[in-house]
Amino acid sequence: MHHMASGWMIAAAGWAFAFFNAKTQEERKARIDRVNQQLRDFYGPLLACVTATKTAYDAMVRQHSPDGTLQRFQELCMAEPNGPQAAAYRMWMEKVLQPLNEKAADIIAEHIDLLDAQVVVPELLQLVAHVSAMRVNLARWQNGEPGAFYGSIISYPDKLREFVVNEFARIKGRQALLLGVKPPFVPSTPPQLQAKL
Repeated sequence: MHHMASGWMIAAAGWAFAFFNAKTQEERKARIDRVNQQLRDFYGPLLACVTATKTAYDAMVRQHSPDGTLQRFQELCMAEPNGPQAAAYRMWMEKVLQPLNEKAADIIAEHIDLLDAQVVVPELLQLVAHVSAMRVNLARWQNGEPGAFYGSIISYPDKLREFVVNEFARIKGRQALLLGVKPPFVPSTPPQLQAKL
């Protein structure tokens, strides 16, 4: 009888170990799947868009500002709505910058559930609002009405790219840890982001 009870206890312990081990493996797989989806559908595409936007914007300024500075470029766009700088700005905005921003806004709207935060980051909401406001300017330009020329009533979130770069690197690090590989290089991040690692 004693041997039978011991056998049952060993079997029960083995079953419990197998159950909890399987449960742990399933939970780990679910975490890996979510991190992969975050990088593939949200942070990766968003990083590509905001980086391309900054690169294009900087190229526009270098090419069309007389002294290569953003300040001078903006001054000329505001002072001469029909001047060469303003014409260049309209072209770049219509053909390059706004399409990139529209794509970024779509990524945010369609995949906001993949955001790795308890609340929606203000810069993300500001980008969506900026894109919507810029549509008004584009419509005015098409009607030959420069209106409030440079930018929009809702400014582009200048800190957005820094946020996306840091979050992408942080989640890549999490992915590496879950996969058991050496984490990639993570750039210097603000303390509030480091605390979330």
